[in-house]
Amino acid sequence: MSQVEELLREVLERVTPTPAERERVSLAVSRVVRALERAARELQAKVEVEVEGSFAKDTWLSGDVDVDVFLLFEPDVPVEELRSKGLQIAKRAAEMLGVGWRERYASHPYLTLELGVCEVDAVPAYRVPSPAHIKSPVDRTPFHTAYVKRRLDANPSLRGEVRLLKRFAKGIGVYGAEVKVEGFSGYLLELLAIHYGSFVSTLEAAAGWRPFRTVVDLEGHYSDPREALRRFREPLVVVDPVDPKRNVASPVSLDSLGRFIAAARAFLRKPGLEFFYPNPPPPRQPDELVKGRAVAAVKLRAPQLPEDVLWGQAKRALRALAHGLERLGFKVFDRAAWAEGGELVLLFELESLELPPLEKHYGPPVYSDHDARFVSKYAEGGCVAGPYVEGDKWVVIRPRRVRRADEALAKLVATYNIGEDLTPSARSGFEVYAGEGVLGASASAGYKRFLAEWLARRPPWLSSSGA
Repeated sequence: MSQVEELLREVLERVTPTPAERERVSLAVSRVVRALERAARELQAKVEVEVEGSFAKDTWLSGDVDVDVFLLFEPDVPVEELRSKGLQIAKRAAEMLGVGWRERYASHPYLTLELGVCEVDAVPAYRVPSPAHIKSPVDRTPFHTAYVKRRLDANPSLRGEVRLLKRFAKGIGVYGAEVKVEGFSGYLLELLAIHYGSFVSTLEAAAGWRPFRTVVDLEGHYSDPREALRRFREPLVVVDPVDPKRNVASPVSLDSLGRFIAAARAFLRKPGLEFFYPNPPPPRQPDELVKGRAVAAVKLRAPQLPEDVLWGQAKRALRALAHGLERLGFKVFDRAAWAEGGELVLLFELESLELPPLEKHYGPPVYSDHDARFVSKYAEGGCVAGPYVEGDKWVVIRPRRVRRADEALAKLVATYNIGEDLTPSARSGFEVYAGEGVLGASASAGYKRFLAEWLARRPPWLSSSGA
């Protein structure tokens, strides 16, 4: 047995549920299904209760199972009734079972039931005859489940390959299609394993992927890959086998795709357990890492929003503020967001926290209809040199209005629209930190860990991979 085979066998043993674990989770899921069916009858709702997702496909990982149970309504049920009845059924079932629950939101509100051995998402959806008739994105899920089960039942050993691929994606930090991660969903990884035939073959293929040029089309819906690339203008295209109008890989950001490709190439050069189970980084404190770095932060209250909505707005705020900083003359190296316990911190690393006192400001071309206005404005003052002509443009050297990064961020946050819910939150109050001051943006231990990891920005697998 080769070194790679030994490694993969070890990982597979760790990620494959034991018979005892399967029995515990199966019993819990059966209890939930019966409770949901009984609750639906009591509330006189005509629904079918069906288990979906990785549990139904038997691709879940040991010690890491979230179960999806769908409440399938008839297509003629109004959407408002589906939403209200779905929540009523799930809450009544939780009451019967004596378990806690959390309300969450995808395309519809749904409940997560908190059982001891696992969590179960009770998701309302429509029972439609085909993906062409879906009324909401979650309506595709039963078709996804059926497709993957059929393909894996024909080749049961692929379930192990799927588990290896999922654990790999988790280990390198790109697992999950949610906005916070913008990575690889479980369904996407299942399709990749089915298409390429094994974990190693998937990594070998990924090592040669090129962003915006790679197409995976399991069912051959597009005779020419270029047609799929024209339709789906995203870094990676994996055509949904049950719905050719959908790219399963659409949530995958260029960053996540790049990390997957880099980790695949590194693993193939030097396989190691750390790709699946990362070693904790050497203990370095954020106060050590931040010294000599031009880091700034904005802290504001995080509105109570569904996680994807909050992270969508946080990422838009990061982009907008970074763009604003660049316009003011700052060079932005990187940006990131952290949220926990009602706090949101937006972080920026810059080339410098303070800019020179003067800036070169370009005006309109000399042949522009606006040249007279520019010349008149600066001829009356406000500059230390000019107006003068450089090439075909008017130019002035003028004092810089904002020199410090903390002042710039305060001005931008106070005036920019940084998100439908984040803007009102910022208007009610925010704090700006710079340099070593960012250490005090939150007292949370989670923030300190995040800050240290973000400042280091080194994948745990990199040091021993030979990458």
